[in-house]
Amino acid sequence: MSIFLIASILFAIFTIVYGLFAAAVVYHLRQYTLPGHPAPKIIISIFFFLAVLFWMFSITFLLKIPY
Repeated sequence: MSIFLIASILFAIFTIVYGLFAAAVVYHLRQYTLPGHPAPKIIISIFFFLAVLFWMFSITFLLKIPY
């Protein structure tokens, strides 16, 4: 097995675990905030944007590693 394949598998596992964590965060933000309050929508939007941005950065840096 090449090191790139191992790193890709580990990265995929990390991404799945982080996706589950993010789903839990979004669920709890929606479930346990005051009804009609605009903060959860704003926070969830910012969280989603930053998560996708940092995920794209991590893919970029993963592919730049000289294996």
